[in-house]
Amino acid sequence: MLKSFTSTAFSGLRTVSQQQARCIQVSARSLNVKDDSAPKAKRTVASSAPEGTVLKGINYMKDGKDPVALADDAYPEWLWEINDPEVRNARIANPLDKKHHKEARRQAIKGENFIRDKKT
Repeated sequence: MLKSFTSTAFSGLRTVSQQQARCIQVSARSLNVKDDSAPKAKRTVASSAPEGTVLKGINYMKDGKDPVALADDAYPEWLWEINDPEVRNARIANPLDKKHHKEARRQAIKGENFIRDKKT
């Protein structure tokens, strides 16, 4: 009886700590913290298609129609930041951003592959 009680008591403690860890991870994700030190896009890039241009070849639906280009203001702001190297480097440097961890994993894998290839 005592043995089963201690095993369930310890497993209960382990479950509580895992639940707390999950709550901390979820709350950190839900904060949606944005770093103000990241450079803002200056929006020097303009759309290559003027408003009202039919964009041929983009439609992939069988019965769909080709989309029409909108005004530059109609598109979301993040679209203009995609190819900006300053914004990308700022995101990689920020440890609260997902890109930071993705880049760290990529570099770790490349390092492990390099060491593995050197041994052979």
